[in-house]
Amino acid sequence: MKAVLQTAGIAASLALAAPAMAQSNVTLYGAVDAGLSYSDTGNAKATTVTSGVASASRLGFLGTEDLGGGLKARFQLEAGFDSDTGAMKSYTGNPSSATPAAPGGVAASGLFNRRSFVALEGGWGTVAIGRDYTPLYWALLETDPLRLQLYGNAQQTILLSGTGSDRFGRASNAVFYSSPSLQGFMARVMYSAGSESSGGPGAAPKAANRMESVSVQYKGESLLLAGAYQELELPVVSQAPLAFTGATGTRKDLVLGAKYTVGDYSVASGYFHAKQPVPDSDSKDVWLGGAVTKGLSTVQLNVQRMSRDAAAGVAPKSTVFSLSYLYRLSRRSVLYASYGQSRNNATGTFALVSNDTAVAPTSVGARVRALTLGINHSL
Repeated sequence: MKAVLQTAGIAASLALAAPAMAQSNVTLYGAVDAGLSYSDTGNAKATTVTSGVASASRLGFLGTEDLGGGLKARFQLEAGFDSDTGAMKSYTGNPSSATPAAPGGVAASGLFNRRSFVALEGGWGTVAIGRDYTPLYWALLETDPLRLQLYGNAQQTILLSGTGSDRFGRASNAVFYSSPSLQGFMARVMYSAGSESSGGPGAAPKAANRMESVSVQYKGESLLLAGAYQELELPVVSQAPLAFTGATGTRKDLVLGAKYTVGDYSVASGYFHAKQPVPDSDSKDVWLGGAVTKGLSTVQLNVQRMSRDAAAGVAPKSTVFSLSYLYRLSRRSVLYASYGQSRNNATGTFALVSNDTAVAPTSVGARVRALTLGINHSL
């Protein structure tokens, strides 16, 4: 059950010409996920305690204030952590810290590394400023049969993007807009200023890490359709000496997907294409899966086909398969078992989950397998 802290509106009396006391509240929310995992990555086998297989372990604060006249102010702060060690998640969420060695930003253990924004909401939609998910992320979430959870979900697209979840599924230094739903249709738009660089000598290019993202979604009684397009300006770096060249190259991402739900049954399919600025390095992912819920039990299945272009030789490919079972103990607590495998071809090096080194192949062409038994509890 979410803990809601009701705050008094005393501060409203301090505002100039405040006509009435605003109503506000802050909600504490989160999830803790942990499991026992067995993995076989080709030349190495391990049994470990893991965090974040069914969902990311996280803790957050969500605040709203009713300003009257249908207008609301909102904020959200969300931190990710590893439940097995208690350590905060490291991330490269600040593109303003970009260097030639780390053109996307220097890795750091930020507190609110997942989401941090303030927003204004009305009948015309919502405008948010800060760090949050991109429109492309929401299109992936809605058309992934696993909703970006458990082994074999559509977070494989993060691996194919080449930049990780930042500058792909999340964006910093950004402005976000989401429209209200009109006859089942809604749209999202985002612009990120990226590195916010002046472009001076030794600095990142002015356009470095700038992002634009847009998505359109239709949600009917049973059918959901979603599509998204996104561009990222990648700073070009010379190798000898290691330095910014002043130029950028544009990566272009496309997502198209659909989901159909009838009662306890659902099926979803999608397509992803990342067009890289470097020739012969584009990547693609196609997935098809579904879920069945009966009583307190849910079974989920997903199959993906991943590929990356190659200038010569055999292009790297992998077929990713996953099967998961969830048993709901209560509204907030779930037991789960998740199995997945990534069957790489002779040149493939695709991990089972995004950039997770624990389930990455230890050699080219190796098959990766993993099984986790875990529990997920949400606040």
